[in-house]
Amino acid sequence: MRPNSYVSVVWVMVLAVAVTGCGSSTTSNKPKPTGLKKRVLLSNQQSSTVNLLDAQKDTFTTKNLGATAPAKLLTAGGITIVQDFNLNDLTVIDNPTETATFTAILADQAADIAISPDGKTAWVAQRNSGGVQFVTTADGSVGPVPIRIPSPRRLVMSPNGSKLLVFSDPQSQAPPNTHSFFIIDTATKVVQTVTDATFLDQPFTAVFGSSDTQAFILNCGAECGGTAASVASVNFSGAPVFAPATGPVLVPAATVGLLSGSTLYVAGTPSPAPTGPGAACPLSRCGALTIVNTTSLTAGVPIPITDGVHQKMALTNGRLYIGAGACSVDPGTAPNTVRGCLSIFNTNTPGTTFPLESSFRQNFDVTGLQPISNRSIIYVVQGGELDIFDTTKDAVATGITPLDIVGRAIDVVQIDP
Repeated sequence: MRPNSYVSVVWVMVLAVAVTGCGSSTTSNKPKPTGLKKRVLLSNQQSSTVNLLDAQKDTFTTKNLGATAPAKLLTAGGITIVQDFNLNDLTVIDNPTETATFTAILADQAADIAISPDGKTAWVAQRNSGGVQFVTTADGSVGPVPIRIPSPRRLVMSPNGSKLLVFSDPQSQAPPNTHSFFIIDTATKVVQTVTDATFLDQPFTAVFGSSDTQAFILNCGAECGGTAASVASVNFSGAPVFAPATGPVLVPAATVGLLSGSTLYVAGTPSPAPTGPGAACPLSRCGALTIVNTTSLTAGVPIPITDGVHQKMALTNGRLYIGAGACSVDPGTAPNTVRGCLSIFNTNTPGTTFPLESSFRQNFDVTGLQPISNRSIIYVVQGGELDIFDTTKDAVATGITPLDIVGRAIDVVQIDP
């Protein structure tokens, strides 16, 4: 009996090991994180995927995350949110595990998205239905009722996440919204309407300072059917207070901005736009870059850039990359090239470069800009393709094999430091 009992015990142990082995095998079949130190996500709208790139080697990985018609990407707190171009949903990606964890079903299609600095809450502007919804990224749950705001089109989150500024679509605004923007208290979900006919003229977007108490409102003005483009400083310490007391800082155009220290870079296309070529406009039609001193609240002389609708801007290695859509396209100086919608302004030795790109592309809209940390490289999405620029040469980097996008790229974001 004893030998038989011993054999029985042995067989039980073997069976237990076999069962445990089967469970481990199942777990190991799940995709594992790549372990890369510098990762970039690229939204590929046509293929309904978000591609993961190795931003040290500038190559694709084998990992693709599913997301229906992905467009804009935002990342914070280890979470990336993905705007859907076609459907009423939002995809949540967990950066550490490199997985699409939730698809949040919304009340309407997203016109814009924002994310809290800790990555715990996503916000969605729904222009058609006139509401702003919030999504808890931990479980993909959607707030019960959209916050009602007329035709919300653009969202701007404050640095510490206490305020969400909401800007209505200029094409659908009616007085007094032509002189208004909205503030959502992210904790209470209470909306405040800020209206001022002196300091606000088709407010388009905003740029925050280092705190939640000050922002610079970019007024689109004539480009959006108003009167004059300008920049207005607003203090949120108490009731919103505008500055300077004499009125907003006038600029030729203002639809995108970037703050670096006390320097605010503002870009847009004046209406009417300057034409050339000539000293004031070296292209067939020009937009304008204006440098605003936020200490003195004064504006410098406008600098010619490409025309179009400017909504992308990035500063790296002393170069300011300015992207537009629907720009005027000029013939390039080399065969089969054009000057597209990208302008590069050198802030160290002031001067502007207008890079050339292939004339065989279907369009030349700049939809994504992502500087790569600790490298002299920036990823530029234009015309549905990904171009890798050398920021020391203001041109596409040589020695890096171009990446072929099978589909249509829209946006790009780095998810590591």
